[in-house]
Amino acid sequence: MIERYKKSAELDPNDADAWINLADAYYDEGKYEKAIEAYQKAIELNPFFSEVWNNLGLTFSMIHQFEEAIECYQEALKIEPDDAISYYNMGFAYEDLEDYDNALKFYKIALDYEPSYSDVWNNIALIYREKEQYDEAIECYKKAIKINPDEQMLYNNLAIIYYDNQNFDEAIKIYKKAIDLNPNNAELWFDLGDVVYEQNDYELAINCYTKATELNPQFLEAWNNLGLSYTFTEKFEKSIKCYKEALNLQEEDAVLFENLAFSYSALNDFDNAILCYQNTLKIDPDNINALKKLGVIFCDVKNNYEGAIILFDKVFSLDPSDVDFWESAARCHKKVGNSEKAKEWIETGSRLKAND
Repeated sequence: MIERYKKSAELDPNDADAWINLADAYYDEGKYEKAIEAYQKAIELNPFFSEVWNNLGLTFSMIHQFEEAIECYQEALKIEPDDAISYYNMGFAYEDLEDYDNALKFYKIALDYEPSYSDVWNNIALIYREKEQYDEAIECYKKAIKINPDEQMLYNNLAIIYYDNQNFDEAIKIYKKAIDLNPNNAELWFDLGDVVYEQNDYELAINCYTKATELNPQFLEAWNNLGLSYTFTEKFEKSIKCYKEALNLQEEDAVLFENLAFSYSALNDFDNAILCYQNTLKIDPDNINALKKLGVIFCDVKNNYEGAIILFDKVFSLDPSDVDFWESAARCHKKVGNSEKAKEWIETGSRLKAND
């Protein structure tokens, strides 16, 4: 396609349309520098195409030259001052520059000319969300949805605001509407799972995360969260399967090994729990929770008191104020015949608890 348009421009270099077609083809291929050259050639031949100025601005935006893009949109508006698209593009460029005041200014002008421009309402909402003006953002999304009730993205963005503000009931309601529009979207099922998980509705969370993993078996976070949901419902065999699926996708993950270790411990499968905690510590040597849990297993289950003491000493070096393991540490020292050290740990632990 490019070669054909290139040949047309070569045959008649004064044909602005030929240069526009070539520029459009370069743009579609992601060859933005060449697209800019072709658009500029078309403008040299005919500077009164507002659409070409707009397209040139968009191309500059693609290579992050936003000031140049704004200049192009300004030229487009000189030709067609009531063009909502040019005002929208101008707002978008200012938003990319993080100049939110000017972005809002031009988005609102775009709405003056085209009140049903749902993309503008969406972008204004995103800016209000960035500025933590959540009520204003919600109103914008509601207006956008009224204009375009079949746009799943709008429901998703609105649900995120409700979720971030812990309005879980509204978030659930909106996510369900989004899912009705796009039931095969694994991300939506995952997001709904997160909301109901926060409300401790683990059975519903399991249904949502399961659907997400069915739609996308490579969805690491969904496998992990499904495992957590099974853990909270004490279905540890199922949680283990989920964590293993996640580890098949990402082997070096300390959190997954730690979660897996917890489930093995709950089933009193301490050998596998030890292996998983050790894997956690290979990846994250300063993981205090894993150090403590492994130390307790060494102390209370395996009678490996020397090994437990090493782990508890590491916890103490990382966080001397942590009191969760002092009694176990003292017991280990007592078991190896170091009564003075055991007494010292008990006294220190008691003092920290009293000051807590």
